[in-house]
Amino acid sequence: MAIFNIVDYYMVDYSNLASELQQKADCFVFDSIPSTNDYLLALAFSNKPKICIANQQTQGKGQYHRNWVSQKDHSILLSIRRVFSSNIDLSGLSLMVGLALVETLKAYGAEGLKLKWPNDVYFKDKKLAGILIENSLQADVQSVVVGLGVNVDFNETSVNEILTPWTDLKQAMPMPINQADLVRDLINKMLQYFDQFEIDGFTQFHSKWTKLDYLLGKKASYQENSKLFAGVCIGVDQQGALLVKSKNKIKRVYSSEFLHL
Repeated sequence: MAIFNIVDYYMVDYSNLASELQQKADCFVFDSIPSTNDYLLALAFSNKPKICIANQQTQGKGQYHRNWVSQKDHSILLSIRRVFSSNIDLSGLSLMVGLALVETLKAYGAEGLKLKWPNDVYFKDKKLAGILIENSLQADVQSVVVGLGVNVDFNETSVNEILTPWTDLKQAMPMPINQADLVRDLINKMLQYFDQFEIDGFTQFHSKWTKLDYLLGKKASYQENSKLFAGVCIGVDQQGALLVKSKNKIKRVYSSEFLHL
């Protein structure tokens, strides 16, 4: 069995992944693919969870139609498709996914990780991972695809196009990891959290998330309908909306598109 870690680059062996998951799921593994999210979005509807992993994405997607920059064999590129009933409020789902990732990495020894609302994981003020959620309604269900990109060990000379300060697992982890084991544990944690989220939503994850809040106490401004609102981030509410407090009121922010720090 080939083992991959952040020092020696061998092909990651996911051949046993499906049998090691706590729930039955269809797993698709590619060396290179345009987008793991797009692959799952194009599949025929099924209630069974679907998982797509790739060593490379040639058309990786970030929030608001931005490109997700990754390096072949130097990133974890993973998407999971999960079906929810149409009456389930998905507010806070991306926050839950971030929490699942942080808790999995902490089990491997990572410390000092933070969650930047609504969909990024940070280490020492730099971006370690990002989350993209896409969903569609089909009859009485919501078909949700959750995409994750985690920097493992980037070559600095080939990621000049990344505008956001970035870091990777090589910097965040105290020792080498087995990437296949990490991905397996992450998927199992996410599948477990999806089941819990379906019952009680984000509320049950709120207190854990608050302890990791990267924006807590930071100044922020938000533009909405040509109006500018400025204040200090004071956390998130029970539905996962960002709370920004000014002198006169508290503003709930639901999108990071027009949020500036």
